[in-house]
Amino acid sequence: MNVRTLGLLTMLCAPTMLIDGFRHGMQRTLNGENDLLGNLLYMAFAVGWWCAMLGLKRLHATGRGKLGRFIVTLPLVTIFLAILQSPLDILHFDMGSPLYMVTDLAWPLSMVLTFVVSVAVLFARQLPLPHRLAPLFCGISLPVGFAYMAFARLQDMPIAEFGWHTAIGWFLLGLSLVAARPREERQTILAAA
Repeated sequence: MNVRTLGLLTMLCAPTMLIDGFRHGMQRTLNGENDLLGNLLYMAFAVGWWCAMLGLKRLHATGRGKLGRFIVTLPLVTIFLAILQSPLDILHFDMGSPLYMVTDLAWPLSMVLTFVVSVAVLFARQLPLPHRLAPLFCGISLPVGFAYMAFARLQDMPIAEFGWHTAIGWFLLGLSLVAARPREERQTILAAA
């Protein structure tokens, strides 16, 4: 699958958590409480997220060195684990099992790793500046959510704000993948001109 296709999939899957939020009146649903459609929507978001990270990896957006490759590969593993949570919820898997706990922890860990990737993309300078900012918008979704919780003295992540942030952020990330060209391709075009 090429980077453009990965970007399109990211864009298509970006609003799915927001859609699920609207389905539940922007009220939080706990693990195991969502219905089949809700679990499929969460899984679709995670699949789009995984496509976005794979697109960044194929663009060498975090750099060409070992550290850059490692940084962008790690979320591919944790997001894959997060994807597995939805089928486990659909099958009413025991939430106390180690496998379920790993898949549940993979969600926030993947968000943290997305932030790490976004910082690496910003400093690696493999993509033009606008394309480097899109991952950063995604990467700050969890810190912004926690900051909002602290500022507003909330006990739970605000579903509406988080849903809108992820929908817009991942859509922009997908759009930047669709439009991005690797550094070598840009240099070839400039040299030919």
